[in-house]
Amino acid sequence: MNNFINLISDALSDGTFINAVFSNPRKSDDFKKITAAPITMNHSLYIQFTRFKDNKAFHENVQVHEASDFILSHCAGFKQIQCFTALHDYHILVNKKGKATIQAKPPSKKSPVSISHNRKKSYILDTPTSAPFLKALDIMDANGQIKPSKYDKYKQINRYLEIVSDTLEVLPTSSLRIVDFGCGKSYLTFALYHYLNTILGRKAVVIGLDLKEDVIAFCNDLSKKLGFNDLNFQVGDIGHYTTDQQIDMVVSLHACNTATDSALLKAISWQSKVILAVPCCHHEAYMQIHNETLDTVLKYGLLKERMAALITDGMRANMLETVGYKVNVVEFIDMVHTPKNILLRAVLKSSVNFDQTSYKKYEELCHMLNLDLSLAKLLKEDPLYADYLR
Repeated sequence: MNNFINLISDALSDGTFINAVFSNPRKSDDFKKITAAPITMNHSLYIQFTRFKDNKAFHENVQVHEASDFILSHCAGFKQIQCFTALHDYHILVNKKGKATIQAKPPSKKSPVSISHNRKKSYILDTPTSAPFLKALDIMDANGQIKPSKYDKYKQINRYLEIVSDTLEVLPTSSLRIVDFGCGKSYLTFALYHYLNTILGRKAVVIGLDLKEDVIAFCNDLSKKLGFNDLNFQVGDIGHYTTDQQIDMVVSLHACNTATDSALLKAISWQSKVILAVPCCHHEAYMQIHNETLDTVLKYGLLKERMAALITDGMRANMLETVGYKVNVVEFIDMVHTPKNILLRAVLKSSVNFDQTSYKKYEELCHMLNLDLSLAKLLKEDPLYADYLR
């Protein structure tokens, strides 16, 4: 149910909520159905909940900021929910424990009531200066409106910049250098450059690295057209990339399998002040993980895959803490859109530090699960940490 609460809260904040229907009650003597829809009264916005029982309808108007509490109090007893927004139709099934399974489909309704003037969320990129690159990346139309089909991408970019903003205090105020490993088409790389250089006025040199020559050519051409003089893209492999410059931030979003570990190793060896990593694929742990006690669960491929992913990222976070970083594991984007939504945000606390207690716990977990993962193996070859890891 909490996932659904977050979903509907976002829709109310964004002004995209149309209506919702709660049906199929668990108890026969409960209300048969509850509907929810926005209404305006005395120039203020409310959500009108209508409860149906014995051919009678009971209305209750709730202020928008109290809608989540009302749902938890009065709507938790329903097995099925349909929620309609301007961006998606959601079909939600709620089990006995209150866990919601959410399926998203393209929108089938247009909003009869706009609530954006009351509850419009303020985004970092809601600035006139953001329009050129948003249009260039086909996120914004010629009239300066975010395209409905790209609204999720727009929210994702802004969420990314919010995470970046939480790290700014540890970064240099005069100039900084950033490397983005596996940058791809670089929506987020362009946004990061624009945010730092244009919106905040902080000089930042950003380098994007990717293996695909056509993608790099496209990004360099676009960077030149936008006048982003200190945003450059290079063809190259993470493991072979070298520089004699101080790198203040390393970004690695959706680098596959152990490529994430290669990016983390570079960041650690450079003593980068900030690391942002969204791992993708965890084949290494999936192929290794084994524990007789857990085999009852690990025999199911899907569960094994998810456990391998969570354990790998948890152990990466632990290893970053072992070598002197403060780590937060945060949700990057909503689970409705992709299950690959975990972001590791690491901020350097002290240089060339090593926590033996933390590493011992790491080794104990490796032994228990039969794991020998790449990040630790790569660090054993790094001159800064080789002695600690022997």
